[in-house]
Amino acid sequence: MYYLKNNGRLEAYVAYFGISAQISVFFRLKTRISVNKNVNEKIENLRAKIRYHDGKYYVDNTPEIADYEYDQIMIELRSLESSYPQFITPDSPTQRVGGEPVSEFTSFEHRVPMLSIENTYSNEELIEFDNRIKRMLKDVDDIEYVIEHKIDGVAITLWYEDGVFTRGATRGNGIRGDDVTTNLRTVKDIPLRFLETDHIRIPPVIEIRGEIYLPNGDFQILNHGREEAGEAQFANPRNAAAGSLKLLDPQTTAKRPLRLFAYSFGYYEDCKFTNHIDCLEAIEKFGLPVNPHYKLCKNIDEAVSYCNSWETKKSDLDYQVDGMVIKVNSLELHDRLGSTSKAPRWVMSYKYHPEEATTTIKDITVQVGKTGTLTPVAELNPVPLSGTTVSRASLHNFDEIERKDIRVGDYVVVQKAGEIIPQVVKVLTEKRTGNEKQFGVPERCPACKSEVTKEEVYLKCYNPLCTAQAKRRIIYFASRNAMDIEGLGPAMIEQLVDKNVIKDYADIYSLKIDDLIPLERVGEKSAQNLIDAIEESKGRDLHCLICALGIQNIGAHAAEVLSKNFGTLGKLMDASVEELDEIFEIGEITAKSIVDFFSNSHTKDVINKLKAAGVNVNATHNEANSISDIAGKSFVITGTLNGYTRKEIEDIIKGLGGKVSSAVSGKTDFLIAGESPGSKHEKAEKLGTTILNKDGFENLINP
Repeated sequence: MYYLKNNGRLEAYVAYFGISAQISVFFRLKTRISVNKNVNEKIENLRAKIRYHDGKYYVDNTPEIADYEYDQIMIELRSLESSYPQFITPDSPTQRVGGEPVSEFTSFEHRVPMLSIENTYSNEELIEFDNRIKRMLKDVDDIEYVIEHKIDGVAITLWYEDGVFTRGATRGNGIRGDDVTTNLRTVKDIPLRFLETDHIRIPPVIEIRGEIYLPNGDFQILNHGREEAGEAQFANPRNAAAGSLKLLDPQTTAKRPLRLFAYSFGYYEDCKFTNHIDCLEAIEKFGLPVNPHYKLCKNIDEAVSYCNSWETKKSDLDYQVDGMVIKVNSLELHDRLGSTSKAPRWVMSYKYHPEEATTTIKDITVQVGKTGTLTPVAELNPVPLSGTTVSRASLHNFDEIERKDIRVGDYVVVQKAGEIIPQVVKVLTEKRTGNEKQFGVPERCPACKSEVTKEEVYLKCYNPLCTAQAKRRIIYFASRNAMDIEGLGPAMIEQLVDKNVIKDYADIYSLKIDDLIPLERVGEKSAQNLIDAIEESKGRDLHCLICALGIQNIGAHAAEVLSKNFGTLGKLMDASVEELDEIFEIGEITAKSIVDFFSNSHTKDVINKLKAAGVNVNATHNEANSISDIAGKSFVITGTLNGYTRKEIEDIIKGLGGKVSSAVSGKTDFLIAGESPGSKHEKAEKLGTTILNKDGFENLINP
């Protein structure tokens, strides 16, 4: 007999069976431990690979693998973590978008205050800044300065413990900010764990400060999408970045292409640095991006010269710079110089004067978006500004009109926000004659005369039969990124809706030549061409249709995600909020907007008409294309390529697994250049980007 003592009692087991059972349990346990060890090692190796390639992409700007290869590593890691959830850690690259929406942001007290920086607009004041420092120090002659771009973004602080990102916050009032950790985790420039480095020991606690910004090209894409969705546009990239950081749903923040430039340490323990240049180099080694255009200057004359050199070059950058920051290099001198209650004495901001123009407001009109948002627009006497003629400027919302006291007939100063979007900066009240007219906040929609509702700072019309909304929805439906119906432009849609020929986008497919001939500037041939284009659009892939429907928060990329996950429009229409929320890149808020859209009886009627007309409602993805030679490569298109529309080129590239960007950068693999290529061609040449003409493009896609 074999005896086993258990809880103070003796239990008898047959020796053979007892020993056999123990041996079996032992080997199963040993096997499980071995398997778990191997899986954990594989997971850690994948995470290390991703961190390494994140560093090459975001910090060094020299990616070693294509996006497709990177995505495959991430997919493998997600799959393993899904099968072995016990190995998921907060610093895993898969955990960037795992947070739940928050009801509000908690306050975060800065251990070291985030003080402001004194500003100057003149070379003389920079030289006086240098003289003032020398008077305070007395024993120092020439002082080394580090010059950096003053990024027009949102100041943030990042806290790391033993190299792992733990908390992040906004500057706030310099003493307290908002804890936006969950949203900052979605910013891919911010490593969740430091890169390992042989040269610098990772401190137990360190605070890194930086600026969150939105690149110009991505800002334009974001605003274009918001305009097409009938949502209010952001005034400038900084406004967009700040708004994105303060979203309560981190999954929505994750869809915004926020970037980071880190620029200094705040608080740190158990490490020593002698100068600011050392700090910047350490930050880079830890895996955070530092703006590449910083420079060490031996004296103030060199510093002034470098600051002036960027005033004309800053427009070539893909991010907004409103000046330069001049810092004393020596950290010992930082301590000696100290700070006032508002600003450190060892740093100065040299700001550039923005280009402005003065004109008058002829009128204020109101646009109605496809979701019913009313946006006031200033109609200006045309004026040249930053290389273009400006005749309109968005006033964003009616609270903005009241805050700035903008009136019809006013002389105003106009500036391009971020050198992109015209905006009214201020009113020249001293030029008023008394004939100016205040603009009253509308109580009814200017198109359908329905009462409007105020939501936060925006007015909205909720009449589903509003003709202005119908026009915007139909324009969006026929646009390039949606059903791409060539020849069906805004002017023709205006006529068709005004003459009551069509009421919604499904009615497009019931149009006949006889409906088109009576319209202005439409002949028999152009009418037939449009009918042919409408017929051709019926065969567009499902993602085009999903995008075209105009669901709130759903653009071209989200439509592709939904198409790949559901495969048919019917399955998407039947999906619950819970099912949609589980899809990576969708999230609860977007999921709810999808379900609300398809539960609307008017939507169901319109979709039934689309089906009856023969519009394709199924996905036709060719997964084999995702492993093509151009998978993961980045393309920019400029000029006109004979035989192709821009949309056709984009579809070919995306179908082969590539991606299309709006601006040339160091990460652009190919520029496709047709006739009249413009400035993008020059920038690509400077960067050494591969430039393809029509033959080169066709050789690439048809090897």
